[in-house]
Amino acid sequence: MHASTILSACLLAFGALASPLPDNTTEVAEHLFRRSNTCITDGGAVRGWRINVDNDAAYNKQCGGGCLDNIRGRCGVVTSWACGRDDAGTATYHFYTTSGCTPYDMTQALHACTKMTIDCSKVNYIV
Repeated sequence: MHASTILSACLLAFGALASPLPDNTTEVAEHLFRRSNTCITDGGAVRGWRINVDNDAAYNKQCGGGCLDNIRGRCGVVTSWACGRDDAGTATYHFYTTSGCTPYDMTQALHACTKMTIDCSKVNYIV
């Protein structure tokens, strides 16, 4: 086995052991359905992004326009930009950046635009 395979297996095992156990107590608020901001990216030389922003119209006149400016300021080149809004005002951004644009950079760019913390630390290979 390659060293990277062994390292990946060890990290996976450690992550499973370090995960907190679920709490069986439930609160009424946990049963409410709430829309939430999401940010998903994949890794590689080119990083693809899919970001959902609730109430995008409150932050951007054009779909995602203000956020795009902040993303470019933080990450540089942005390609294949696509933005769409649904009737509820939730926008979905699809675009690509270089791998130098980290999830931290994206979280900070979105915070500058929306004044909310949208967690981009989850890496998912389905964009």
